[in-house]
Amino acid sequence: MRQSLDEYLGYNIHMVSHLLQNIYNARLGEYNLTHSQARVIYFLATAGEQSQTELQKRLHIKASTMNGLIESLLKHNRISKRSSMEDKRTNLIKLTDQGVELHDTIVQIVRVIEDEATVGLSKEEQHVMVSWLRKMQSNLKPKTTRREDT
Repeated sequence: MRQSLDEYLGYNIHMVSHLLQNIYNARLGEYNLTHSQARVIYFLATAGEQSQTELQKRLHIKASTMNGLIESLLKHNRISKRSSMEDKRTNLIKLTDQGVELHDTIVQIVRVIEDEATVGLSKEEQHVMVSWLRKMQSNLKPKTTRREDT
């Protein structure tokens, strides 16, 4: 007997991800931000100045996508970009004051959406879910790393 698509774990993870992305984009759109741009801001706020290449690797996105995100964030004065003193080919990316302020807003939005998404789940259930999802990420990352570098 065939299994229905909605019985597959991957399908359900994809659907939750898709719904979350739509909600994030709608709420962040009020600040002229996309979910992807917010991820860049969040990462820079927590990790500090980074090379564009390091950002790309940490966020698991393609170089062309990273370029678009950087250009858009620069245009809106949310980040600054400078050449590294050690290697002029390396661009270093850092949040501007406006980017730092947006980080606080992003964190608030994420908290509200997380609360909405986890209604009816105990803290223990949430921790177990996160643990399982991290294991799945760990299983899948080696299979995607080679393709991201190309």
